[in-house]
Amino acid sequence: MIGRGAALVCIAGLAGCVSPPPIAPVQPPEPPPQGAVGASLMEPAADTRRMDMQRNRRFIHPNLDMPAAMPVYPADQLALRLAPVVVCIDAAIDTTGAVAAAAPRTDADCALPEAIEIAPFTDAALAAVRQWTYAPALLCVAPETFDGTDACQAEGVIETPTAVRLSYAFRFSQQAGTPEVERIGAP
Repeated sequence: MIGRGAALVCIAGLAGCVSPPPIAPVQPPEPPPQGAVGASLMEPAADTRRMDMQRNRRFIHPNLDMPAAMPVYPADQLALRLAPVVVCIDAAIDTTGAVAAAAPRTDADCALPEAIEIAPFTDAALAAVRQWTYAPALLCVAPETFDGTDACQAEGVIETPTAVRLSYAFRFSQQAGTPEVERIGAP
C-alpha cells in the first residue's frame, strides 16, 4: 500500500509541475488615426496692391496673438488616410487686429488637390483663422526731415494702425495614423 500511496503522491507532484499552456501575447489595439496640421505665412497673390515705402516710413507687420488655435484635422476624414492636403486662406486683418474676413485662396501658388473633397479641410482652416487676433499692423511715418534708419523710433513719429491681408497655407497630414507636421509655403 505504501508503494501505491507513494506512486499517487509522485504522480500528483508531477502533475503540479506541468507547465500551463503558453499565453498568447496581447497585441495592443491599433491607435486611432490622427491628423496633424502645419501652417505658414505665404507671399500675397501677384495682383495684391503693395504699399509704397518711402525713406521716412516703416511698416510693422501684425503679430498673431498666442496661443492661436490651429485648424483641427476633420475627424470624418481620418479613416480615409489621405495623402497630405494643402489649403490656402486669405485673411483680412482690420486696424484693431481682428480678422474681419477670411476666404479660401486658389491661384497658381495654391492649387487645389485633385480628386479629394477639400471642403472639410477648408472649413476647418476658416474656423480657426476667424478666431485669430493680432497686434495690429502699424505704419510709422516720421517727419519729412527724418534721416535715420528706423522711422518708428524718430521723434515726432505718427503710428497709424493699418488693415492688411495675409495669406496662409495649411498642410493637413497623417502618416499611418501618426501626426506629421511640416511648414510649407514662403519662408
